[in-house]
Formats: sequence, structure tokens, C-alpha cells
Amino acid sequence: MKKNFCFLCEEEITEKNDSKEHIIPNAIGGKRKVKGFICNICNNTSGDTWESALANQLNPLSLFFGIIRERGNTPPQFFETTGGEKYKLNHDGHMDIEKPIYSLTNSEYKDALKISIKARSKSEAKKMLIGIKRKYPKSAIDVNELLDNAKLESSYCPDWLKFNLSFGGQDSGRSIVKSASALAVSSGILPKYCIEAKNYLKNKDAEACFGYFYESDLVKNRPIGIPFHCVSIKGCSTTKQVIAYLEYFGVQRVVMCLSSSYDGDDIEGTYAINPINGEELNLVIELNLSNDDIREAYNYKKIPKGSIESAFDKVIPTGLNSAFEKEQDRIINRAVKRAFKNCGAKEGEILNSKHISIITDIIIEELKPFIIHNMVNSRKKESL
Repeated sequence: MKKNFCFLCEEEITEKNDSKEHIIPNAIGGKRKVKGFICNICNNTSGDTWESALANQLNPLSLFFGIIRERGNTPPQFFETTGGEKYKLNHDGHMDIEKPIYSLTNSEYKDALKISIKARSKSEAKKMLIGIKRKYPKSAIDVNELLDNAKLESSYCPDWLKFNLSFGGQDSGRSIVKSASALAVSSGILPKYCIEAKNYLKNKDAEACFGYFYESDLVKNRPIGIPFHCVSIKGCSTTKQVIAYLEYFGVQRVVMCLSSSYDGDDIEGTYAINPINGEELNLVIELNLSNDDIREAYNYKKIPKGSIESAFDKVIPTGLNSAFEKEQDRIINRAVKRAFKNCGAKEGEILNSKHISIITDIIIEELKPFIIHNMVNSRKKESL
């Protein structure tokens, strides 16, 4: 029986210490797993460092495209707007203000204060009111009465969010190389051939064996508008190479050389997935790169001016459309639930004209901010 050894620590892999390693990290939407590649300890260690660094780096895109993860949700993240405010973007697309806000101003009535509260929840508003009452003990503030009479309103950020993205770094780079190595080994390439990859992953000061490649499109049947992830490997006995191509969200495009002294069988393999819906894709990757091509990619010479921006332009509309549809569904579902809950009809009761009128009014009230917001955005786009 063939024995497998951990790609990183080279301990023998057994049933007890074998890990199910995601080829593409689960944190950014990967699903396919391989066994017999690395042990549990190395899986956990690399996950806490390399995968974590990559996930943090790509988190804005994970939130923007609303990816599906096997475990957990994409962590929320604060973004600054073009107007200088900060909002927290959540995995379901809705945004929260950075912190609750309240103001006290003189009312038109003598010795009275006007309280204005902007909170993220009713419970948060209650805490703020209790704090105000404590600060003004002689006031006639009735917290429960104020909350009962309070009008909950939804509003949309009037400005654009600023996304600051950067690719690269030693930890995230090692995550990329590990993903390519996992696909190579699971495709039948022996770990002993992946010399350059192993050296980079195991030695802190080793030269990186990957670089960015935008000079031509290596994906020959690129699906229009899909921010896919893909990893592709090719072991060639003629060129003595094991080379790989990796792409995340359709915009981060990387080539690498896992080995330059390969003498095994000719092997190719590709794994691609749409992280928005979790569907695997059948992509054709043309990996006919010379050692000079790869070396130039390592030295940032395969990034023509405007090529990265062009890659973003192809997938950004998909993210915007996805966000619109998700918010539209969320608002409609919330409006319908609130309308039926407050129309006055009992469960199982046939709706009369009064119930229907109340339901209609509530739904219109709930949808109004969403409709106005999108009308304003449409006008902004037309003026650009």
C-alpha cells in the first residue's frame, strides 16, 4: 500500500492525522478537498497564518460579490465612504453605521430637550435612552414610552464605499503556492518533484516562486462577468516543468513554477468554481509558458498598463447586480412580513379591504427608501 507523507513536515499521513485540505480556501468560497496532502497540524498552522492572510486581503471582494462558504459567513468589515463616514458592510449586503449617535438640542418648548438617536437596533436605542435618563435624572424621560412611539426608519448611505485592495505578501503568497501544490499532488504529480514549491513553503527566506500575469488571457473559454476562482497545473516531461496558474475573483492572476526538473508523466489538472453560487466550472487553461515568461512574471514584467483595471471592469457589474438583487429581496421580504404582522388581521382570517389597504401602505412605506436610493444612483451614473 502506497504511503503518503505530509507535503510540509513530511510526517507519514495516517487515518488519524490526515486532513481534508481545501484546494481553494473555504474562506473565499472553495469547496473541493483532497486527502493525503498535509497532516492536521500543518493544515491548522497554515490555515491560521497563510489562509488567514489571504482571506483578509480578499475579504472586501468576498463581501462585494456575496460569496457562499461551506462554513460560516464572510466577516463584516468597515469601509470609509467618499464622504468620509464609516460603515460596516455585512455578509448579507446590508450596512450598519460605525457607532450609535445621539444629539440633544433645545426644543421649542421651555426647559425641554429634543432627543435624536441613530442606532443600529432597538435594544441599542434603549441603552442610549437609559444612559440619557441617568445623565438627566430630573427629566421626565419614559424609556418604554419613547421606544413604543419611536418610528423606525431605514436609510441608505448617499456616498460610494472606498475599497482599498492590495495583492501579495509572503503569507498570502504561500497560501497561493500551497493551493497549486495541493492540486498538483492530487492530480498525480509526486511531491518530490515540487522542489521550488516546497522550498518556498518550508523556508522563510526562500525566493517567492510566483508572479502576476496579465499579458495574455490564459483562460481560453473565460465566462463573461463571472468572478471565478481557478487553479490549473501542468506537468510536462519535455520542458521538465511543473507550472501552475491561479486566479481569484477573475482579477488576481498568478503564474508559478512548482518544479523545473520534472521527469514524470505528462499531467494536467484544473479546478474552477463560481464562489457566488458554488458551482464548479469547466475551464480550459492554456499553460504554455517558458521559463523566461515565468521569470519575467516574478519580476512584475507581465502586467501591461491598465490590464488589472480591465480585469476588474469585467466582473464589477456582476457584483453590483448581485448586491442590488440581494437588497431588493431583503427589503421585499421585510416589507411583506411587517405588513401582514401589522395589518390587523388574525391568523387564518380572510383579508378585507381595510387589511389590504394597510398592507399596501406599509409595503410602499418600506420600499420607498430603496426606490428613491436607486433612482438617485441611476442619475449619478448617467452624469458620470
